[in-house]
Amino acid sequence: MKIADINIHSRVSSLIRLAEDPDPHVFNHVKKELVRMGDGVVSTLEKSWCDHDTNEYHRNRIFEIIREIQVNDIKADLEKWKASSTRDLLKGTLIIARFQFPHLDFDVVDAELEKIKQKVWLEINEEHTAFEIVKIFNHVLFDLCGFCASEDSFHAPQNSLINAVLETKRGNQLSLSILYSVIAQKLHIPIFGIDLPNNFILGFMDEFQTLKMLGLDKDERNVLFYINPYSKGRIFDQNEIENYLKSHHLPIRHDYFVPCSNTDILKRLIDNLANAYLKVGEIQKVEELELIRKVLA
Repeated sequence: MKIADINIHSRVSSLIRLAEDPDPHVFNHVKKELVRMGDGVVSTLEKSWCDHDTNEYHRNRIFEIIREIQVNDIKADLEKWKASSTRDLLKGTLIIARFQFPHLDFDVVDAELEKIKQKVWLEINEEHTAFEIVKIFNHVLFDLCGFCASEDSFHAPQNSLINAVLETKRGNQLSLSILYSVIAQKLHIPIFGIDLPNNFILGFMDEFQTLKMLGLDKDERNVLFYINPYSKGRIFDQNEIENYLKSHHLPIRHDYFVPCSNTDILKRLIDNLANAYLKVGEIQKVEELELIRKVLA
């Protein structure tokens, strides 16, 4: 270990001991210093948290510092994501997933998605129509891989996080749609998310503007058809969206028929998580998610 590393470790250890001081001013100073040091001190803090299993007061204080560092890291990563030219959907959802799984390995998740992508890729060819491609997607995802709607614990936080969905094979409207569209985009298939009130679906884009050439796309929606991953990839047209909106006394707005931005998807994901934590009374996490969401405003 280098001398500089030894000095930093010694300083962190001293600060952690000071965190036990009952004086709130002392703790706030300690907290500020450790948070400023960032992710590099989290492992030491976690060790201290485990070592003080009989001192609940100290454990709570250490946990508070760890959470603030982790939330700050998520905010910083989202700032970089927002400033990027691509705003990659998968990367964005994985950054959000670190809220509940702070040590999440992005490469492990991506490797699992690549396996599913490979299964789809082996089944499709250039001769398949858009409709046939979706049928193949549905067969691989829902029949072979076993993904399905999570109805028993619909609002549980894990149902919104793609790494948990890959493990449990259960998800909600948004997470299953993200999974579906991420794999499609890995295969350069134009399937994108559409943000409906209290729902989330996908649209298969008419990239060659076939509908326009046939005079069937009157309002520039440029969507061949829609897909509902929550219903095992059921295919439907814009009339069903209109009926859905009318049944819920909602306006017929153009943006309910066309893909939304990846930024909007992440906002919806954060809102879903906040609602899930609110239902179980974890107000601190709701407040943390509100801070994270502001980055995307």
